[in-house]
Amino acid sequence: MPGSAEPTLEETRALLQKGLNLAELDQEIARLSAQDSKLAVQIAETEQSIASNQENVEKTREHAGKVLRAYYMGERVNVWMLVLSARSMSDAISIYEYFNLLVQNDHRTLNAYADSYNGLLAARELLQKERQELAEVKASFVAQREKAATIAQEIEAVIATNPDGETLRQELDRFTVEWKEKGVPMFRKYLSSISDAMQSLPELLTGKNASTYIKDIDFKTGSMVFAISDEDLTSFFRSKNPLFSNISFRFENDELFASGQEDGVDVSIRGHYTIENKTVNKLQFHVDQLTYSGFVLPETSNRSLEEEFDLGFTPSLFLKGISVTEVSMKGGVLRLKIKQ
Repeated sequence: MPGSAEPTLEETRALLQKGLNLAELDQEIARLSAQDSKLAVQIAETEQSIASNQENVEKTREHAGKVLRAYYMGERVNVWMLVLSARSMSDAISIYEYFNLLVQNDHRTLNAYADSYNGLLAARELLQKERQELAEVKASFVAQREKAATIAQEIEAVIATNPDGETLRQELDRFTVEWKEKGVPMFRKYLSSISDAMQSLPELLTGKNASTYIKDIDFKTGSMVFAISDEDLTSFFRSKNPLFSNISFRFENDELFASGQEDGVDVSIRGHYTIENKTVNKLQFHVDQLTYSGFVLPETSNRSLEEEFDLGFTPSLFLKGISVTEVSMKGGVLRLKIKQ
């Protein structure tokens, strides 16, 4: 047909990138929708808990008020006066035991009120947090849905204005199916395997491996440096799982690069580590970029997979009392400064 032309490689790749972004945004929207439903259920349960706690607080408050008024008004008789006025030692002991039980019961009443009141405050705080989280999820849902709609319109505009738009659409459909059937499972498999392999790292800190990878031991401060090359880490992971025969690791510019190939498809993961000390010392991995056959996945995919697969490392879970204080990845070597 005069004037018609095959789509250029750049046009095709640009369209496929949009298609990949759209497919991943659809997944993110589905995830946010499920999270929205889950939070709605949690909020309903928390509101029910608050109603129950409110009732308990009212009951224990009334009882606690009676106890406090009794002490304030002097209705609780001085136990020592009664003990000293007892006719016999056995009577004195009985009186003392009785009042001791009475005091214990008073303490239980006051503690029950305190527990009920604190439980109510905690439930209200949780409800506020859940409502805030729900609002954020809804806002993100709307934003992602609008973004997906924009990308879908852009795709349709490209196809409609291209003389060979039908070929583009077929290629886009093929690529989208390939991504869902091959790409997604491949990333999940690789990330899951890396997460499992990370839990084997303590083996490199003990036994015969210690002399190879532990450097600069300072007995005064209890610090040392764990250093391993990307080649050694790749070999170590491959010894744990044959899947890693298709994957290699590289340390450069404080980033970790993992790349692999399977069935003619190339995938790569790029990320960095940070040290977190929120509840426990942890080496936390952050996904910076995921690529599939040269196409870059959107940021939402990075965060979603990062949350699902923990590629971090918590030293104290394996070696009691140790923590990581510094981390660097340069010149093909990962260095961790460790302190006991």
